[in-house]
Amino acid sequence: MLRRIVIIFLIWSFLAGLSSQDQLAAFGNLPNYIPVDFGEDVPELNVSSEYIIVDKIEFEGNRSTKQHILLRELSFAPGDTLYQDEISLILGQSRENLLNTSLFNFVDVSLLFHELAPSANVRFTFVERWYIWPFPIFEVAERNLNDWILNPNIKRTNYGVYIVKENFRGRMEKINFLARFGYKQKFNLGYAIPYINRAQKIGISFTVGMDRRNEIEYMTMGNSQLFYSEEGGYALSHFYLNTNLFYRRGIYNRHTFSLNYNQIRFSDSLLVLNPLFSPGSESFAPFFSFEYEFKHDFRDIKAYPLNGHYFDVRLKKQGLGILPKEKMDISSAETSLRKFWTISPRWYFASGINAKVSLGNFQPYYLQQGLGFKGDIVRGYENFVIDGQHFLVFKSNFKYALVPNRVSRIGFIGNEKFSLIHYAFYVNFFTDFGYVQDNIFFKNNPYSNTILAGTGVGLDLVTYYDKVFRTEFSITRQGDIGFYLHLIAPI
Repeated sequence: MLRRIVIIFLIWSFLAGLSSQDQLAAFGNLPNYIPVDFGEDVPELNVSSEYIIVDKIEFEGNRSTKQHILLRELSFAPGDTLYQDEISLILGQSRENLLNTSLFNFVDVSLLFHELAPSANVRFTFVERWYIWPFPIFEVAERNLNDWILNPNIKRTNYGVYIVKENFRGRMEKINFLARFGYKQKFNLGYAIPYINRAQKIGISFTVGMDRRNEIEYMTMGNSQLFYSEEGGYALSHFYLNTNLFYRRGIYNRHTFSLNYNQIRFSDSLLVLNPLFSPGSESFAPFFSFEYEFKHDFRDIKAYPLNGHYFDVRLKKQGLGILPKEKMDISSAETSLRKFWTISPRWYFASGINAKVSLGNFQPYYLQQGLGFKGDIVRGYENFVIDGQHFLVFKSNFKYALVPNRVSRIGFIGNEKFSLIHYAFYVNFFTDFGYVQDNIFFKNNPYSNTILAGTGVGLDLVTYYDKVFRTEFSITRQGDIGFYLHLIAPI
């Protein structure tokens, strides 16, 4: 895995040296159409009148995507009056909304001004993504890549296939199938449709699947996980059925309501090793759960934002008291707040807060998740697990665009879905703080119930298909020094 990442970095470093040719502004613009170049700053358009009236909205390059899906993301409509000081802002926001659907690699905007009236046609030109992917799976089965690098073990790998059809029927629908074998086995089938009503405000999704493992962590000691391996069977088997209802009234706000059924079987040996491992200290745990999530997303680019803001809140109740043997009873609330600024050309700043609070008379170890998972990390502590019922993390980043976003073509690839690429390199300087409160498993875990802090410098590569590759050198409050790799944006 590490070798593959190094090869990818070398390839992209080579591409960074290519000349920036075939800018997207040249794509699909008809004669007399004026391209709007959204670079580092919002452009100032030279409009002769104080306003324009949008006559037509045209689309080019959306060979698969239906027009009503595109219109749903725009901040204006035919017949709207756009004043001179807001034209660029509204066009830019609409372009970003279209990019954030993850349906396109590139979106271009151009205008055709009419001579006899203060009106104009607005044209959007697209380079669509490739929508069907049969992904072979071969991955390390750890919390993160750094954990595996610290202790590489070929037995802790997963393999299989993941097949996904994005933008099914051109309506942003998604069908996916996963068959994963190896250390962490997983099988599921999912379907999602973003809009089921004419007003395009309500969507639904369904997922059915099963997870099972021969080996599983049963305790955290010294902020490292201890594992139990079941010979000739599975230490854990988890069957689930998830249903989600989405409500999106405008463009930037989204509500999700989820009702899930879970059925988990644990090995009896886990309860011997840790009597607090499972709900009610039982080897069989069926339960329903309900979750509500609200997201407000006003970022320019979701995969690696430089401007805008983001807020979410998630309320979850695990165990609804519906089933007779339901021992689960945990409530939790999580939130995330992030803000992104452009300080000056090529300089950026970002900060964010993640927080979680969980309540319940009995909180099993199996559901403890503090810091050390996904994006909930104080940088510098990637190789540690800090379990707890509550946590707070503050992150901050100064970024410098070492290579600002560029567009190039790989000449020997004929399909523009792959040949036309964008890439950028950023140097980032970061400082993180965090705190985890653990009232149950804090003994022999020194990083629980204490202030965590890390600082350092890193290099980020951002490229098409929402890919982010990060390398970071950090030092912690305790004086630990490390070099880490990541595949998602830091904030």
